[in-house]
Amino acid sequence: MEGVAPPLSLLLCVKRALEKGQTAKSGVMSYLKRHQGDFPDVVARWMALLQQGKDTHGLIKEISSPHRQILLQLLERGIRGESIYNMVVTLEEELVDACQEEISNKLARLPFLLLVPLLLFQFPAFLLLLFGPLLQNFFHSLGGR
Repeated sequence: MEGVAPPLSLLLCVKRALEKGQTAKSGVMSYLKRHQGDFPDVVARWMALLQQGKDTHGLIKEISSPHRQILLQLLERGIRGESIYNMVVTLEEELVDACQEEISNKLARLPFLLLVPLLLFQFPAFLLLLFGPLLQNFFHSLGGR
């Protein structure tokens, strides 16, 4: 699942595990085995706290994304034995919508970002082409030939 948002990837691993009849914990563990990066490190710390029986709310509050916070809270409920499949399906739809919105926002900004090379490189070259003959005539008339 290269290129998929990390929380969506985690959610899909857990959903697949639940559909196979496994626990949410086994889905989280399979996600941790397959993925590396910042979010899997946070999930590994969260999982360690959960296995030790410690409070995970402090770690969850440190995460800036509300989608990631909700996902970890939902998975915590699933690991503790609640039925979460319906909520996982709903959260999957919301995460896909959020990813689509983020892609749309980045695509909307792209034309403006691509104007920067145009202004920095092509516009000065155009000005040289435009004013080159004019400056040549000006310097020729100053020379007095």
